[in-house]
Amino acid sequence: MCSIHEDNQASKKAITANEERFRALVTATSDIVYIMSADWREMKQLDGRNFLEDTNEPLADWIPKYIHVLDQDKVRAAIDEARRETKIFQLEHRVLRADGTIGWTLSRAVPILDEHGNVREWFGAASDITETKRAEELLKRTKELTEQQKRVYETIANNTPDLMYVFGLDYNFIYANEALLTMWGKSWENAIGKSLLENGYEPWHAEMHEREIDHVRATKESIRGEVSFPHAVLGKRVYDYIFTPVINKAGEVEAVAGTTRDITDIKQNEQRKNDFIGMVSHELKTPLTSLTAYLQLMEKNNPEQQNPLTKKILEQSVKQTRRMTNMINGFLNLARLESGKMFIESAPFELHNFLEEIAEETHMLYSQHRFVFPEIKSVIVTGDTGKLAQVVNNLIGNAVKYSNLGSQITISATVEHDELKISVTDEGTGIPQEEISRLFNRFYRGQNNNLIAGFGIGLYVCREIIEAHGGKIWVESIAGKGSTFSFTLPTSK
Repeated sequence: MCSIHEDNQASKKAITANEERFRALVTATSDIVYIMSADWREMKQLDGRNFLEDTNEPLADWIPKYIHVLDQDKVRAAIDEARRETKIFQLEHRVLRADGTIGWTLSRAVPILDEHGNVREWFGAASDITETKRAEELLKRTKELTEQQKRVYETIANNTPDLMYVFGLDYNFIYANEALLTMWGKSWENAIGKSLLENGYEPWHAEMHEREIDHVRATKESIRGEVSFPHAVLGKRVYDYIFTPVINKAGEVEAVAGTTRDITDIKQNEQRKNDFIGMVSHELKTPLTSLTAYLQLMEKNNPEQQNPLTKKILEQSVKQTRRMTNMINGFLNLARLESGKMFIESAPFELHNFLEEIAEETHMLYSQHRFVFPEIKSVIVTGDTGKLAQVVNNLIGNAVKYSNLGSQITISATVEHDELKISVTDEGTGIPQEEISRLFNRFYRGQNNNLIAGFGIGLYVCREIIEAHGGKIWVESIAGKGSTFSFTLPTSK
């Protein structure tokens, strides 16, 4: 009996020693240490270590003091479960910190049993996880915001008729919106990760886009184009597209985003408009040409002694019909340009004869200005004389419009390095610098040109004609002092 009693005493001492070591370990490694009664109604001790307020004596009403009101029911439920199953209490919950702010703890409490196996008390420890929970909350909000933005972007991308897509640098698609998938007649699974060829692009088309992707990657600049492509439902359509670099934080292109718009209807409407303008202009040109001829005949047959008023009326009528003819020619050329039907019929011609004809017509049309034409030696130029004459006449006509009566307009021509340069200089109102870059755009008219007739197509047509000849056209101007319009053409020896 004595031996058994001694063994029991030894066991109790070993258990007590282990318990003390456990308490010491937990105390040394935890932010908070506490001891609860067996039924958790009383907090016997709390070492808050500046995180929670310490208890100097047993505390019965501890839940309202330490536990955040939103987590009190959750704590009570976890306590009931731990007591019922005599298992470790473990819970993350909010607490009221010693400084009055809200914090988070991960709390664990172990049941301490007596010699009969009944719970004597609960020994607990808690860690301060406030910063971790704040980081988790921030991550959660960031993720929710990202998901929300993703839903917004996907809603926009999938509800636009435009085609939206992203290429990887291996030329494969890494994104395509619903409109593009519909055009292909494919699902996301069958299209994403596939190449241009695999998604039905013809070899020339795929190679063109691959070159453009390379260009965007090399230059970090957007590129724009226009192309025809067969739609799975609508047949062949015309598309306007733009490729834009996607640049990462290191400043490198990591992908190429694309947007494509179906402009088939716009193209068809433009073609119908151009056909209409061309038809109407052509129909007007025939009677106007006849009218001009009749007026010129009357002018020639008018004897010197005839009524001066009649002579003046005939002169002005001829001028106005010529202006109308030039305007109609401008519309015809515009329609031909936009439909791709304006052809340059180039042939060698003598520059001296070309300018002489223009000078003769100019002096007849504009008698109230002084004109200076250059003395030209024999120079052969290759080009379409009719269209080049239209350019020079248009520049002279503009100089007349924006110059005072009696002012001088100078036409010059020089040849240098196998290049002909023709300039028209006036002493007129000049052009503001901010308008110069837009002056050759279609339908552009200067801000101060409201009192002067015109449609803003003359200089646009001039630019197209000169560029079709392989030349350049530009303007130099000082507001209030006049302008010089110049163009160049390659010469032929």
